[in-house]
Amino acid sequence: MARKRYKSLMEGGPEALKETADEVLLAASVEYPDLFGVLVERYQAAFLRFAGRILNSKEEAEDVVQDAFLKIYRHADQLQTGPNSKFKSWGYKIVFNTALTKYRTLKKRMGEMTYLDTFLYETLGSKEFEENLEAEILVKEILEKMPGDFRELLEMHYLKGLSYEEISKQKDITIPALKMRLFRAREVFRSVSDGATQI
Repeated sequence: MARKRYKSLMEGGPEALKETADEVLLAASVEYPDLFGVLVERYQAAFLRFAGRILNSKEEAEDVVQDAFLKIYRHADQLQTGPNSKFKSWGYKIVFNTALTKYRTLKKRMGEMTYLDTFLYETLGSKEFEENLEAEILVKEILEKMPGDFRELLEMHYLKGLSYEEISKQKDITIPALKMRLFRAREVFRSVSDGATQI
């Protein structure tokens, strides 16, 4: 039955594909790889913007998105079926983790980088882009898995937009100590996020 349905997608032309759900296209692409190109067309630009905000590099973002699409295709069977299983959220998680892995590699090679700070500010503090909703959900899922004190500092600084001075007064710690704790909190965030989607 599924085979007939997928074949009819191939024969239905662009209009039929346009109306087809992401999850159906992904499942069908296992047997008909050309269908995966429709998903690439749908998400490539958004994924590039998303990865670019983490890496601050168009070239690195392009590499990340290409790697992420390969992972999505190779692990298509890992997207669970059901009303709450969405290709979009799953795809963003893979792009997110692929970008963070690249970020860590670049940081080791090039030294200190602060692009992740910019990404967190934009993700938690803005709803300008459609994909920010997906990113915000993902970041909050990661925050929930972190130790309470580190989670609170990240939320105060990034989500609530409090300055170092405001946080240091509320937490009764010096600004240098606060900066060190925020640094450690970001390291924990990266570590937790790396385990969020092992693909």
